[in-house]
Amino acid sequence: MKFIFYSKIFLLSLIGILFLSCSKEEIPQDKLIGDWTVYSITDENNQTIVWNDLKADLVELIEEYSCLDFTASATANLVSTTYTFIDSDSRGCLTPAINVYTWEVDPESGLYLFTQGNNIINYRISFSNADNRMTWNDQTSGVITIWDRVVSATEEATE
Repeated sequence: MKFIFYSKIFLLSLIGILFLSCSKEEIPQDKLIGDWTVYSITDENNQTIVWNDLKADLVELIEEYSCLDFTASATANLVSTTYTFIDSDSRGCLTPAINVYTWEVDPESGLYLFTQGNNIINYRISFSNADNRMTWNDQTSGVITIWDRVVSATEEATE
């Protein structure tokens, strides 16, 4: 009887050890991963456009332009940007333009490489404000885009 009891304990222990040793190693999550909304864009001519100011000015002119939007979402494999611009021929917005890229970080340079077909964009990406603000600096055009992390209501409640 004791033999059966000890055999069961040994077998359960062995299964537990195997289960724990075979669990997947957690890969650290890149700060890029998450949902973002644009804060500002600085173009090649060093002109900065604060998105909410632009949107407020346009909505003041035509209320239907409140659909104006610019967001990004990143997962472990993909980054997608969604642009919803105004339709200058009507009182509303155009269908959202969605661009999807695969991405990786160059281990030597630290640059983020966004790839869409044959198009590769090199960004120097930095984070600030407890990793809730992200700056993309396009290494080819010089355009700088600043993003703010979209924080869910449950995250806000715990802060």
